Amino acid sequence: MRVDVSAEAGEFVRGQGGRLWVWAARPRMCCGGTPTYMHAEIEHPPRLSGFHALAAAPADLEIWFRAPPGRLPEVLEIGMRGRRRPRVEAYWDGCLFAL
Repeated sequence: MRVDVSAEAGEFVRGQGGRLWVWAARPRMCCGGTPTYMHAEIEHPPRLSGFHALAAAPADLEIWFRAPPGRLPEVLEIGMRGRRRPRVEAYWDGCLFAL
């Protein structure tokens, strides 16, 4: 798996302590066939475990990833979204949901 972090996202995460948690999860209220969406936070998400540090992450960032069992993206992309309230987003092979 390759990890691509945009310059803007890397700078934002470094400014917040240099750690990022990324995971895929279904919405709390879902019906059959609902896709698994990607999430990214600069603080450890409460009540979630099973994260693993990514060796492919840039040297000055600590990225913790929790993937669905038996699946990994070819490319995990980290980018920014929002101007008024900027936030980090993760993409599974370019998509906001895990394929």
